[in-house]
Amino acid sequence: HFTAALQEIIPLDFPGQFNQAMMDLGAMVCLPNGAPLCQQCPAEAFCQARKQGRTKDLPVRPAKKPRRVEERVVFLLFRGGKVALRRRPGKGLLAGLWEYPNELAPAEGAMADWGLTGEVTHGGTGVHIFTHVEWRMTAQCWQVNQAQLPAGWVWADRDELRRQYAVPSAFSPFQVLVEEGLM
Repeated sequence: HFTAALQEIIPLDFPGQFNQAMMDLGAMVCLPNGAPLCQQCPAEAFCQARKQGRTKDLPVRPAKKPRRVEERVVFLLFRGGKVALRRRPGKGLLAGLWEYPNELAPAEGAMADWGLTGEVTHGGTGVHIFTHVEWRMTAQCWQVNQAQLPAGWVWADRDELRRQYAVPSAFSPFQVLVEEGLM
């Protein structure tokens, strides 16, 4: 039924432009977060929502999904005035960016898994909210014994952090801790 109805009105030579026009109409006239501007609508004469007095009800908007909360442990690993960074995977959240190593909490065996030892000196907490996920982070500052990091990780000094490695703003709650650790 819908296919037949749409075939009557969609121009076969310009279906993409028609689709864009419908989206523009929805965004600028039907106004998803406000009162519709029906008097400006080119579809006013045949709009079923207007005829039925349901312009406030349509379109039906699905309820927003609750944001997923992740408890994460951020490892600020220092040695010789440098901090350890690793590159995030090529797909997914913050794809391909450099980050301070972190794991889902509790992450108690992470240092051993990475083949690293050291001493925890202090820490801190921070939160970063993405559209669909919230990171509640606990940082641990470590003085690491080994110069050798896991494959693909790097040591970066203050200048390299500024020039070469862009760390996502998700980790900005720990900037003061990083600055202190780089001294």
